[in-house]
Formats: sequence, C-alpha cells, structure tokens
Amino acid sequence: MRINFQNHAFSLFFKYNLSITMLLFILFLLHLDGVSPAVFVVTLLGAVSSAAILYLLFYLLLFWFQPLKRGVLYLAALLFVLVDLGLVVDFFIYRLYKFHINAMVLNIITSPDAMDSLQIGVVPVLLFAALVLFFVWIEFWMIRKVLAMDASRQQFINRRLNRFVLIPLVLIIVGEKVTYGMASLTNKNDILSAFRVIPLYQPLTFNKLAAKWFGYKPDVKMQNTIRKNAGLHYPLRPLQVDTNVSKFNIFIFASDAVRYSILTPETAPHVEAFAKDALVFPHHYSGGNATRFGIFSLMYGLNATYWFNFLNAAKGSVLFDVLQKLRYQISVVSSTNTNWPEFRKTCYVDVVDCIHDDFPGAPWQKDRALANYFLRFMDHFDTKKPIFSFVFMDAPHGYSFPPSQNRFYAEDENINYVTATRGSDEIKSAFAAYKNAVWYDDKLFGEMIAKLKEKGLYDDAMIIFTSDHGQEFYEYGAFGHNSSFSEAQTHIPFIVKLPRSLAGRVHIPQAQMTSHIDFVPTLLHLLGVKNPADEYSNGHNLFAKDFMRDFAFCANWNNNAIITPKYTYIFSNRPDKLFGNEVRETKSYRKVHKRADPKLVVEIMNENRKFLK
Repeated sequence: MRINFQNHAFSLFFKYNLSITMLLFILFLLHLDGVSPAVFVVTLLGAVSSAAILYLLFYLLLFWFQPLKRGVLYLAALLFVLVDLGLVVDFFIYRLYKFHINAMVLNIITSPDAMDSLQIGVVPVLLFAALVLFFVWIEFWMIRKVLAMDASRQQFINRRLNRFVLIPLVLIIVGEKVTYGMASLTNKNDILSAFRVIPLYQPLTFNKLAAKWFGYKPDVKMQNTIRKNAGLHYPLRPLQVDTNVSKFNIFIFASDAVRYSILTPETAPHVEAFAKDALVFPHHYSGGNATRFGIFSLMYGLNATYWFNFLNAAKGSVLFDVLQKLRYQISVVSSTNTNWPEFRKTCYVDVVDCIHDDFPGAPWQKDRALANYFLRFMDHFDTKKPIFSFVFMDAPHGYSFPPSQNRFYAEDENINYVTATRGSDEIKSAFAAYKNAVWYDDKLFGEMIAKLKEKGLYDDAMIIFTSDHGQEFYEYGAFGHNSSFSEAQTHIPFIVKLPRSLAGRVHIPQAQMTSHIDFVPTLLHLLGVKNPADEYSNGHNLFAKDFMRDFAFCANWNNNAIITPKYTYIFSNRPDKLFGNEVRETKSYRKVHKRADPKLVVEIMNENRKFLK
C-alpha cells in the first residue's frame, strides 16, 4: 500500500481543528481561582501543550488512513467532533464537581436511570443537541473550504503554518513540562494545583531522577504559597460553639494497618479488654485504603477526595479550630514522620508545635519510644486544662516487632512479595509477622491505658482505638493496602469508651455501618458545636437518634469506592480507566455483573463538591 506523504488537504484540515480544540482547552482556565499572573501564564502553556500532544497522537493514528484521500477527512471529522463534544461536557462537569470526566461520571452518563437522578431538564438536552449540530456543521464547512483550494495553495499555507506554529508548539511543550517538573521538585503547590483544571494533562516530574542521580530531595517543610481558603468553601458557615459546654479529655489511639478481623483475644488481648468498657462499632469503614486518606477522613470528617484540595490550600480541620477555641491542650504523637504523608500541611497545619514525631529506630522501636513519651507526658501535662491526644503507632504497617517476641512464629524476614502467592509459606510468614506487630502494639496500648487509670483519667475521658486502614494477605486477591477495597483493607476497628459524664445521655446506635467521617461531627456535637453537621462534614453524628448510613465512601490516589452492605462499586479517576468500573460483592469481593445505583453515585458526586468553590 502506497502512502501519500503529501496530503496537504489532510494536514491543513488537521491544523484547523487543532486550533478549535486548543481554544476549548484554554476555556478551562476560566475555572482558575485566585492565581497569580505568572501561574496563569504557565497553566495557559500547559493547556496549549495538552491540546498539541493530544493531536500528535491523533496524527499518528490518522496518518495511516491518508490513502483514503477525502475519506480520511471525514474519519478525522468524526473523531474531532467526539473530542470537542467531550471537552464541552467535561468543562461543565468540572464547573459543577471540580473534577474531570472519570469512570464515576461515565457510569451516570450511560445509566438508563441517570436522568431521574440528575434531573437535567429539557433545555440542557436541546442545547447539547444544538452543539452537536454546530460541531458537525463546522467540520463540513472546513472540509469544503480546504478542498476548494488548489494543491499549491494548500501546500503554501501548510508550510507557513509549519514554520510559525509547529516550532513554537514544540518549545511550549518542552517549556511547560520542565516548569511543571521543577514545580513538583520544589513543592510549588500553587502551580501544581492550577494544572488540575487542564483535562487529560500528563505531568512530568523529576523527583526520582533528582534523588537517584543528584541526591536531591524536596524540602517537605517548605511552606505552601496558596492562600488557605483557595478553592475551598469550608466550613459552609462559621462554627458556633458553646464555650460553656462540659469538657472531657480525649485520647485517640490508632495503630497503622490494623484490620477489624485481626483483633482477637489471641492477637490483641488489651484491646479486647478495653472493648468491654466501650462501644464497639462492628461495621466501621475507613475513608481510604491508605494512610493519608484514612487519617484525613478521620480528622476532617470529609470524604478522602478532598485531600488534594486541602493539601493544595494548606487548610486545617475545623476539629482543631474548635479544640483551640475551647482551650484544649493538643498533643499529636506519631511514630511516622508527619511530613510524609503531608499531615503538617493538612490535618495538623494549625498545630504543628504540638507534634512529636522524631523517634529513632525500626517501627517497633519507634512505637516503644512513642509509648514511653506518652507515659512521661501523662505525668507532667497541665491537669487544669482538658487534653486532646492523638497517638499513632506504626509497627503493623511494616510487620515490625522485637526479634525476641516472635509470638506467632514468623520465619522469613526477607519475603519476596513479587513471587509470593496466596497460601504460600512466604505469605503465611508475613501474616505471622503482622500478627506479631499487632500483638506488640496491643501490649503498648495496654501500658498507656494502664497509665490513664493510674492517673485517674480513664473514667472521665473519651478514649478511642482505631486504625487508618486494613491489611490484606491475598484473601481477596490482593496484597497489602491501597490495592483494593476489600473488607481486609477497608473494614477497621472503631472502639469508643465514653466519659462517665455522658453515660446514659447519648443515644447508642444499633449495629450498623459507620465511617471514619462520622467521628468529627459526633465529637463536635458533644463539644457544643451548634451548626448542623452537613455545614462542615460529609458525616453524621453517631449518637443522633436518626443516625442511618446506607453506604460508606472510600478513596485512594486513583479510585473511589461506594461500599454498601451487599455491593462495593469501584470507579477510577484515571482517563485511561474510563471503562474500568467494577461491581463486587462486599463480603467476598467477587466480581458481579451489575450496574452501580446512579442515585448513590450522584449523592457522592454532590458530597464531593459541597465544600469547593
């Protein structure tokens, strides 16, 4: 087959369409809020670059159809119409929900019941139909215009465009990619967050390259340059707090990667004993299957998809605003460094002076040092003021335990997770090490609880034991966490001992589904916040008489999950996974052929935009 490399009509038609699509990309910059002129210019170059790269891929695809002559123009026209319509739809999706078309949106668009859930109305449908006709008309108009030119005219215009357009486009692509890479390397979050408005943007970063070849690591303590409320409407109204409310001490003990099913008298005797004095929420789910998203959902009472917005804005939780207003002493004690994940820029951004997270050694050694610090702190803190203490242990995350305390006979310290399979000796050994670590942290938890009892603080305090996410060992087909939304990775403990002052004064919920996002509205209600929970949270007060949760929302870097008692609906945020929706049975995590309930999807989409401008 002979290919016509001189199809100037096709090249000219292609460039005309690039200009239209490029304008649609640039229109997304209308969604930028409060950026500097320099950031706006860089983002503009990113939009131009994204359109150019997209059309480069189209050219490589359509190039082989050029022997069709006029036929390739009509084939290209169909592709361009679909792309431009998709960009227009995405423009309004982003305007409403502050994210681009993803698998969740696609599920709604293609659902037969979506119209009932969205209530779009007749006018938008008519406008969309008119837009389709307009794009089709403009494609035919351009085809006629190009074909009306003689070959020499087509060639002349093409050469001029190549000379004055192609070279600048190459420079723009290289320049903006380097700019984004340097912004990522130096934590310029004002630039990085602005690029999120660009559809289909493919970032280029140099972090790994700089670390490997030059030993350079970004300064994670660098201050964020975005104003704190940029892009956020949180809370919806200023919180009204009754400062005369009866205060009580609050202690939260969290151990990383502890799934609900691992807590037994054999692996966690001290937690089991504590549970006898407390309320156990047996169907509790984290807001994420990774640390940053799980802790974020706990400390903010918000769905984990807000993590990126709050990180970019360096906006803290109203939880700490209320605690400080009530003159609580705040103590955050963490085995893991709170620079990574970026909790100093999110959850604890307003209380960084209250953090202690510089413990040395292996994870189990850090946990030992953390417990010692807590025990000493309880001997010296100001008893005249109420205290809020968050203690975060880490040993189960890395299956870390003292070699002398191999209670469950873990055999292999150097497990090859690449080749390990379900039921293999390596996985059995890893699970035994995990149980050792859970048992070890349980022992430390017992010491800290004993200290509270010794100091007379136990009875009148709210004490919580929980985790950030679970841990899986191929029971459902995956390993670790952040890899699926199975029960092993999302179903976690949430055990609450109420202070004696609240005994008999709160409504105890029945055994039903609860979520990390319910903690903040529950606690703030008890601390005298008068605002309805929906003005600052996606969660609900657990002790409200009308408390009812039909589903829990869980998220990570690229995926969202709606977990119901029967089914788990999974949606990807990645453009290349638009058709990657999954529906699984919640308990077995077995795939089923079923569509997600569009009403649940719309509810989540609305909740995930509620606190954005």
